[in-house]
Amino acid sequence: MSTHESFPFLQYLQVVIGILISIVLPILRKQLPVPAALAAAPSPAKTYIVIGLFSLLTAVLIIAFGGAATNDWKWYTAILAGYAWDSTLQKVIKG
Repeated sequence: MSTHESFPFLQYLQVVIGILISIVLPILRKQLPVPAALAAAPSPAKTYIVIGLFSLLTAVLIIAFGGAATNDWKWYTAILAGYAWDSTLQKVIKG
């Protein structure tokens, strides 16, 4: 981005949507009925909130490193970039 260009807020919001999808899908999956033996496991909600907040800040870096290329992103490209980042981060943290 050169100094005369403004921050691509639309692309940023689309990356955030991808991140939110990555956060919400596992939560929705956990809402499905589970066997009684697995029901006693502790809730990972706090972990998802912390990871989500960190990922929202990282969306700025995705846009920054994308530079001028982000101006040509379609809505689905930005969503996939956000989803891929958050999904990768969760796999690195949780294994």
